[in-house]
Amino acid sequence: MTVPAVDGAPTGLYVHVPFCDGRCGYCAFYSVSYEERLARRWLEAVRREYLLVVEREGAPSFETVYIGGGTPTVLSLPLLEELLEWIRERTGGARVVEWSVEANPGSATFEKLAGMRDAGVTRLSLGVQALQEARLRWLGRRHTVAEAEAAYHAAREAGFRNVGVDLIAGGAYAGRREWRETLSRVVEWGPEHVSVYALTVEEGTALGSNAVWKGEGEEEEQRTVQRLHEAAEILEGAGYCRYEISNYARPGFACRHHVACWRGERYLGLGPSAASHVGMRRWTNRADLDDYLNRLEAGAFPAREEEELSGATKAVERLIFGLRMAEGVDLRVVTQEGGKEEKERWRTVLKRLGAGGLVEGGGDRWRLTPLGMDFADTVAVELML
Repeated sequence: MTVPAVDGAPTGLYVHVPFCDGRCGYCAFYSVSYEERLARRWLEAVRREYLLVVEREGAPSFETVYIGGGTPTVLSLPLLEELLEWIRERTGGARVVEWSVEANPGSATFEKLAGMRDAGVTRLSLGVQALQEARLRWLGRRHTVAEAEAAYHAAREAGFRNVGVDLIAGGAYAGRREWRETLSRVVEWGPEHVSVYALTVEEGTALGSNAVWKGEGEEEEQRTVQRLHEAAEILEGAGYCRYEISNYARPGFACRHHVACWRGERYLGLGPSAASHVGMRRWTNRADLDDYLNRLEAGAFPAREEEELSGATKAVERLIFGLRMAEGVDLRVVTQEGGKEEKERWRTVLKRLGAGGLVEGGGDRWRLTPLGMDFADTVAVELML
């Protein structure tokens, strides 16, 4: 018997693959070393988690699917194919308009890429990050420049017509010349999507414990901002649209899954550390694979932090995340579920920020300026006060 979908049911599915072949120096995402036995238990646990959610929440009807990590392509080919087939059975395929998978060049073999494409995956996000050998080693990446380029061309050969390339701005071996060479080379490849993330130093990472690197401080931050400006110049000059602070795409190729999340739509996350937003509730699974497996194998939900969202909380989140996008926000849409009493205060704050050159617009419609994109965190703080 099929459980009817509930109001506010998720339209996006995220599956967290918590396995990697190593740890990058900047990475704060949850992952563990790959073991086939553990990975098989994880896949069975993901299936069980989904069934428990359906029993409690009702059956979702997904429009987008996103498999991230970790490193999804570190899964063995048989296990990857099993995961993809299970997702295809759950979604039915007909309603899904975008199915993305993250891939690392070192493990994105042609066989795996072709298997993903045959299963119905429509979009690939390739974690290139850099195109200098010394910089790749400094970042803690395990692939080479040649493997990055080979993986990109293998994706095309496998039939992908929507390929994204991820890059990291800032850090060592990333001067103006090297960075512009990287961007120009990526533009020559011709991906439909390019993400450019500023290198951040987080506690608990290898870079976060590097006292010398942490001491770079404000000077390094200024260099990183300059690299981001150069990325905007080169990518927009090549015909890419900057549709979100860190994301550029050819017309029609913005990541629909991420856009839906930024607009405040609902999503279901499966796997350790995965987050979900269903109805007016949000929860995040504990980042602990052993605990995740043990609880689900015992028939229980995974341990997680839960929060009941108020209308006001939902509204301010939609405002802040919506402002990250080039299209900006409409305060009438933002306040549909609550926060109407805040609207006038936000208008006042936005007018003040506009006078400082950080936002532009008027009335109910606002968006960040190019300067505002450099100071998006400052804008967010002002709106939350």
